[in-house]
Amino acid sequence: MSISLIEKLSNEIFYEIFEYLDGSEVYQAFSNLNHRFQQLINCSSLLLKFNHDSLILDNTYKQFLLNHKHQIVSFYIPNNDFFSSFSIDSSFYQLQSLSIDEISSSVLISLLGNLSSLHRLVSLTINTQNSLDDFTEVYRLIFTLPKLKYIKCSGDEDDISISLPIATNEQLSAIEYFIINHHCAFDTLCTLISYTPQLCHLSLLYLSDCDSDNEIILSVTLPNLTYLSIESCNVTFDNLEALIIESECNLKVLHVSFYYYYNVYFDDDPWEELIINYLPELKKLHLGYRHDIDPELGSSSNFKPPDQFNSLFWNKQKWVLEVEMCGMEYLYTIRSYEKRWYDVDPSNEISNSTRLKITYLPDDDHLMEFELMICDLLAVTQIYHLEISKENISSNIVLELIQEFSALQTLRISSLVLYESFIYDKNRRYKSAKNEITKVYLEKMSRIEDIYFLLQHCPNVEYLKIGFLHKFYVELFFKDILKAIKDDPNRYFRSLCFHIPTDDNVMIEKLKQMINGEECLHDFTIKICYGND
Repeated sequence: MSISLIEKLSNEIFYEIFEYLDGSEVYQAFSNLNHRFQQLINCSSLLLKFNHDSLILDNTYKQFLLNHKHQIVSFYIPNNDFFSSFSIDSSFYQLQSLSIDEISSSVLISLLGNLSSLHRLVSLTINTQNSLDDFTEVYRLIFTLPKLKYIKCSGDEDDISISLPIATNEQLSAIEYFIINHHCAFDTLCTLISYTPQLCHLSLLYLSDCDSDNEIILSVTLPNLTYLSIESCNVTFDNLEALIIESECNLKVLHVSFYYYYNVYFDDDPWEELIINYLPELKKLHLGYRHDIDPELGSSSNFKPPDQFNSLFWNKQKWVLEVEMCGMEYLYTIRSYEKRWYDVDPSNEISNSTRLKITYLPDDDHLMEFELMICDLLAVTQIYHLEISKENISSNIVLELIQEFSALQTLRISSLVLYESFIYDKNRRYKSAKNEITKVYLEKMSRIEDIYFLLQHCPNVEYLKIGFLHKFYVELFFKDILKAIKDDPNRYFRSLCFHIPTDDNVMIEKLKQMINGEECLHDFTIKICYGND
């Protein structure tokens, strides 16, 4: 018999529905419907998650929370106002995950003192924002929580103080995931992780040099540590190396971004030696080196980017060099190779994989410095792949970049603005300065002339990808492509990929007929692909 009324669904189905809803949504939708739903919600086996601040804390909602606190497994506390009506204590005995935001230091310390009675609490997230600059007592209490596995602690102060002693055997924590989302000095880090011998995932927002001149002693080994991420690292390589070696970690993922200035010299030999001798299980690597250009000084000849990262060792590991330019700043990154848009066949050469991303161009007053940055870059490595994510980039700038990076093999552009002097003549062959670009990707096409411009100035294109091509343009453009191939038998064009909103079998048949009618292609395939990769 078919079910036409929602009330006739079984209790088990409603419990499954409740699992996908936030507790506040359960309260809004079901708490006042009827006696049956009231019983369902009151059942002790129903566990509730309150993970977002979607309701005003009125008296009715407060009472609902108080009545069901023994069913709450995940709770988000948005600010201090919550504690005017509630206190987190042993009555929240099902609580497994707690997230706290915008809380004062006094309330936070009081709360952490109560959490030790919650023996199912495994996850704790704290965001103090600007309310706290001394985390000593916070971390002391965190390390006393008996079942805690995950801790993320965030703060906005630049100068955060933590004055804990090295942990004793009686003070060790069960924490496995440790996210330090605030400024932390290297010696402080060594102290903090002395409390977490079971650590497997360590992530830091900002790691600075030591606060004191005392000798650093790492008193714990971390054999389970497989993931290390430092978003902004401002410590010496020697200290970072000592942390990795002395902790006896078994890293599989390493993500470190350094911020270097004009007097920095970096040699990659220590990294190669460190990885070979102490990180044999490393699978994913991300090393970043960020550098600013001072407009008054221009390009800095004292800055030495990692110019040996195209060696046989790195290629063998499939770790490649990438560069990102954003205004007057550029970032060198060594990372594990991942499939890219132009990997349409398995013959890609890792040794020719260096990619440059340009996300933002400097203003006209600093174009000279930008040219010097390009000179610095080319003194380090050739660029084989160029991606310009800045929208509506001038066609003149595109031509200049193609000319500067003469070894380019692929070009990806978000969107173009054609210079007014560009006029496309369908009756002439594509002509341009020589370049080796064989794959081109235009993400957003404003008008058909955008594609003609790219083909005219990249005459060796074999693979053309267009993020979106309106059906109105498909036939017109396809005719021009076929004519170009027919007029120039030496043309290398082999593959065209474009996106239209829906499947169109009629369009596919038209394209086949056009190809057969021109008699310029005798072995071709039309394939419908799904997705945007």
